[in-house]
This record gives sequence, structure tokens and C-alpha cells, in this order.
Amino acid sequence: MSEYFVGRPGLGDAEDPVEPPLAGTVSDGASQDPEAPTGPRHVRFGVPFNGVVPLWHDGTDIEWYRPTDGTDLTHVLGLGHVETEPGPSPTPAGWVERVETGTLLPARDGGTGPVLLLRAASPSGRRAVNDPGDGARVPLGPPLTVQEAMGASAADFDITGFSVHVARLMLRAARDGAILLFTLRAPRDPEAHHLLSVPSEVGADAVMRFHLGTLLDVSTTAWAQATHQDGMTLLDLEVPYSTLVSQAQGEEGLDVERLVAMAQPVVDAVLAPGFPFALGCSFIVPE
Repeated sequence: MSEYFVGRPGLGDAEDPVEPPLAGTVSDGASQDPEAPTGPRHVRFGVPFNGVVPLWHDGTDIEWYRPTDGTDLTHVLGLGHVETEPGPSPTPAGWVERVETGTLLPARDGGTGPVLLLRAASPSGRRAVNDPGDGARVPLGPPLTVQEAMGASAADFDITGFSVHVARLMLRAARDGAILLFTLRAPRDPEAHHLLSVPSEVGADAVMRFHLGTLLDVSTTAWAQATHQDGMTLLDLEVPYSTLVSQAQGEEGLDVERLVAMAQPVVDAVLAPGFPFALGCSFIVPE
């Protein structure tokens, strides 16, 4: 297995880089099936895009939903706020995959769709969307078709928002010395297919190092310095954290353009198969 998946030891502690402010058909889903379960359903999350969150049900169903209360799930998912469980991906010895999970509750109080119940990662840690202790409830609209989730044209895809979210996932991975893993899942297919793994670290010099590895042949400009080994395309990135910080109106924050530039190689790889309608993200961490 490539070192780009295994990761590298000796990760240093660093200041948290995640939180500064930024300067027709339903899946194969049971919602149309009269035999579908009507009680709570366990779900895992795909990567949000265009304000939509893909929900991966146990089994082979995927559904797409949009919160109706204005909740932006890119500020919630993938950042260490939500409870997790061990994931199904094979991992190197001494590591474990963590995937974020939630519960889909039936619609209530005249709602047009179900309610997504999120629980915080720990009672004493950061809370998930103002979790009062018994979980935060995010009302959702009715399930969307793939076309509704994607938008009418390619121009409807918010590539900047998507790239910034990916950048924040990278910041979290570097902070935690984790392997960031992206997978793709298709309806009727219970297996999540590997797209990209990103072992990450940040040193005492506050320089973040990302080691991208994919089985895809990515030939964009951002991958011009890639190497090839054992069937994998490999790319190393070094990003000083200080280069992402800017001053705006006297306050320090993360620069959006620089975040997008940092995330470009990752975005190129995960979008190589097409639109991210069922793109998954998880973190592989030391046990």
C-alpha cells in the first residue's frame, strides 16, 4: 500500500486552523415505496454541494435533501462537530476510519420533508449546530431528484463554495494528522469506491503537508508535478498556514481565493468522475 495512504509519523501539535472566519425520481429511495420504514433511519453523509446534502442510507439507497431553515451544512459536516462511527474502508494497521452519522426522522408539524437529527461529537466538545444535549434537529425539504440537486446547468454548481469546504476539510486533516479520504458511491451499489486519499500533517513551522494519492489519471495543471508509482498518481503539497491568512477590515481571517487555490488539486481529483452528487468524505485517524 502506498505511503500516500499509510501517512507519515511524527505529527506535531498546532493551533487549530479550522475555525477562523472566512474573509421526478428520488434515489432508489424508499420514500416512494409503501413498504419503506417510517421510523428513524440511520444515515451517513455525502459531501454537501449547492446547499444540498447527500444522505447514504444503510443498504444501497441515496437521497438528496436541502435544509429549509437556512442551515449551511458545510459549516457543520466534516469539521469534527458531529458524532461518528467506524467506517467500512480498509485501513492501515493502527488506524481507523471515522464516518459522520445522523438520524433521519419522519416529518413533523406539517413539515414538507423529514428532520435530520445531528448529535455533537462529544458532550464536552464542540456542539453540532447548537446541540442542546439531545441533538440538533435540522428540517429538510422533500427529497430531490438528481437533476434538482445538480441544478439546470453546470453553471449552477457553486464551485467556489465547494472548494472552500474541501479546503477546510484539508485544514482539519492537517491539524489532526489524519488521512482525508474521498469516496464515490452510486445508487444500487453498497460499496464506496476510492477516489483520493490525502495523508496530512502540520509541523512546528506551521507548514502543512499533504500527500495526495489517487488511482485516477488526473492531468490538470494543478497536477503537473505529479509522479506515478504502482498504478497511483501521487502529488505532494506544502502550504504554510500563514499564506492563507489575510487582513480584512482590521480583522484576521482566511482568504477565500487562497483556500480555493490550495484545494484545487483535491477538487480536480474528486470531480474527475463528474458531478459530486454522491461524493463521500471520511477521516482515517490513529487508533
